[in-house]
Amino acid sequence: MTVVSQAEKLRDHQHAVAVGGAQGFLGGMGLALPASYLANRNWPYYRNLPPSLKALGVVMVVVPSFLISAENAGRRFEQDNWEKAGQDQVALIKRREETRWENMTLSQKAVDFTARHQFSVIAGCWALGIAGAFGGLCGIRAYQSLSQKVVQARMWSQGITIGVVIAAAAVSRDVGRPVNRDHSWREVIEMGSGSKTG
Repeated sequence: MTVVSQAEKLRDHQHAVAVGGAQGFLGGMGLALPASYLANRNWPYYRNLPPSLKALGVVMVVVPSFLISAENAGRRFEQDNWEKAGQDQVALIKRREETRWENMTLSQKAVDFTARHQFSVIAGCWALGIAGAFGGLCGIRAYQSLSQKVVQARMWSQGITIGVVIAAAAVSRDVGRPVNRDHSWREVIEMGSGSKTG
């Protein structure tokens, strides 16, 4: 068994974070630059924007992509290099979650997923709402101008989003549920004492 020094672990962690960040940066650039190019080519309004605002649009895609990818790479590296007690604890928690998920009905799975991914569900419903409302308004309201359709679609989307936020709040409320306190530290100590006596 090779012993890895703390400096080597730190260097490997920094390398993993740098590679993850570079992948996120390149992915963000690969998405933002062609989108900016197409927008500049196809829409006069975008073409007339000052270069600083066009650059801001690219930066608003690239920087979060870079940071999120670097953070995820760092977390993956840490989880891959946990010591025995940490690995055992993670495996135990994962088995419990899988067992709990398998014992749920379809409606319970939907409620659980919505409670764990509230903001993704809300943002997705907002995007679907605005796209659906705009698509619907374009088909039935030919007499309205484009700006009127955009305002109407935004209003419909806001109404849909308010409804989804209220539904998400109802799903995730803690009324009558037992509080789940994390006592995994006790299990780690028990695992450690069990391996010493065994």
